[in-house]
Amino acid sequence: MKDRIEADSPLDRLTERLEGVGEEQVRHGGRLDAFEDGLQGVRANVVRLRTEVTEVREKVAGLESAVSDTRTVLDAFIEQYGRDREVARAQAELARLTTVFHADFAQRKQTRALARGLVHTLTAQAVRRKMVNTITVRSCAEERMLLEPAYWLAPAIMAVAANFRDETEQGERAQAHACTLDAAKANLFFALTSSRLGNEAEAAAWMDTYLQSLDPEQLGQDFCVVLDAIASNELGEKALSYTRQAMAGWNQSTHRMSVGNTITDMSGAAQWSDRLRNLRRQLPEDEYAALRETCADQWDALRYGWELATVPERTLAYLRRTFPDGPYGVDQPVSYNRHVETALERLINQLEPDEAHLQEQMRRLERIIEHEGDLEAAAQSDESPLGPETDPVPFVTLLDQAVFAPDTARLGPPARRMALRAIWPSLEGAADQVVTKSRRHLPRHVTLSVAGYAWSLPTDPQRIVDPVPLIDDLAARLEQRTQARSDAVVRRWPRVCSALLFGTVTGALVVPFVDGSSRILFSLITLIAVVWVAWEICGLPLRKRHVREQGDQLRHEAVGTLAKALKQREDFFTEWHENLQDLAALARWAGTPSSNDHG
Repeated sequence: MKDRIEADSPLDRLTERLEGVGEEQVRHGGRLDAFEDGLQGVRANVVRLRTEVTEVREKVAGLESAVSDTRTVLDAFIEQYGRDREVARAQAELARLTTVFHADFAQRKQTRALARGLVHTLTAQAVRRKMVNTITVRSCAEERMLLEPAYWLAPAIMAVAANFRDETEQGERAQAHACTLDAAKANLFFALTSSRLGNEAEAAAWMDTYLQSLDPEQLGQDFCVVLDAIASNELGEKALSYTRQAMAGWNQSTHRMSVGNTITDMSGAAQWSDRLRNLRRQLPEDEYAALRETCADQWDALRYGWELATVPERTLAYLRRTFPDGPYGVDQPVSYNRHVETALERLINQLEPDEAHLQEQMRRLERIIEHEGDLEAAAQSDESPLGPETDPVPFVTLLDQAVFAPDTARLGPPARRMALRAIWPSLEGAADQVVTKSRRHLPRHVTLSVAGYAWSLPTDPQRIVDPVPLIDDLAARLEQRTQARSDAVVRRWPRVCSALLFGTVTGALVVPFVDGSSRILFSLITLIAVVWVAWEICGLPLRKRHVREQGDQLRHEAVGTLAKALKQREDFFTEWHENLQDLAALARWAGTPSSNDHG
């Protein structure tokens, strides 16, 4: 009984615990239900929050778009404000500079107008016929002198006015004053004015003075226009003669260089040698291919010398195309002093440095206003205000452009012919130097090598070389060499015996005692040895025939190459010698003109 009571007690406790667990599960179930209800509320809150976040994102995106649009508008406004400010500044500065220009340089426009009127031939005729009072001419010129005392054109037109009144002393003083202000322009003005008024002797004297005042390293557009007038014989024979002398002196001065404290003469021909060498004909790779192959060691020197020999002919062809009338074509004026009028009008209208600088500033401001304040676009549209005027060029560059780059030269055909005559002695000397260098590259003999055999042949086309003996000799030598190689093909008995012994030993002593892949391998080796022995014994005729075929093919190719090389050698050196003779034709083309030819 006691044991039963003790056993019931744990069971009761276990039952109570299970009942407690059940109660706890019931309580936890209620809590889970409450938790699930709360979780549903959280889910609803999350959904609502997600909706609100989406709405916030949409509002933020709209705000960003509004900010971006505002920024774009603001940037455009700032940019436009900057442009408007630049335009306002440019307008204000342009107004100021315009006022300064009219205050400082307005009188020069009237001075130029008076100068154009005084140098016109109709004005001179009107004065001689007393249609115009010389007192009026003098008063107008003196008024210009008083209004523009520092402008060279004012005393220059005063000198012209004094000439109309035959006031020599006053005219000389006015000329001296104009030359003091700007010697080059004043000398050129008086030369062109004298020419227009028909005084060629005085025009030549002034032109000589003008040429002496120039720097041959910096020749501007004025000289180019004047050179056209002189070469067209618009200023008379004396002016043409003085210009030739000046150009000859400049040409000589460019051929001298300073070395330390000494002056060393340089040949004028060396200056044009590179230009003439650029005219040479360059051999293409496929021309004279056989000759190139047979004299490979000498070919570079031969090709260079041959190309130099083409310089006279190519130079003559170029000059005939560029100067179809020759270097002494008729250069008579064809437009009634057109170049003189152009040069005089250009000289009168030419702005002074201070005036040109101010006008350039005004043009820059006008471009800014035109492009509505866009400084970059205004800078890109910048153009030289001088139009055809460019930077001064050295005399040598001008000659080079006149003769070898006529499309870029600022000279007409008469002036370019005059430039050609100025440098012709140097060009002829350069051509002679090139020909001399070509002769130095011309050997007396050339060595042709074909298939290991060589022949030394003369380069003189007068010495005829018969190709038949040479070809027959090469064919006979190659036939002998082929026969020797064919005779050298014999049965190689040591190899035959060695292969036979190796095959016998392998087949008799190795193959019967091995199995599997080793037997296959050694059987194959034995078969190869047997085939080799058979080839060495029975293949001798085939080997000999193969050697003969190779020899015949080599002989055929070598004979063909030698025949072509011999023919090309004859043509190559004949052409070389003929090209050397073209130097005389080049000299004849520029022969001395007759007494009836002009400038």
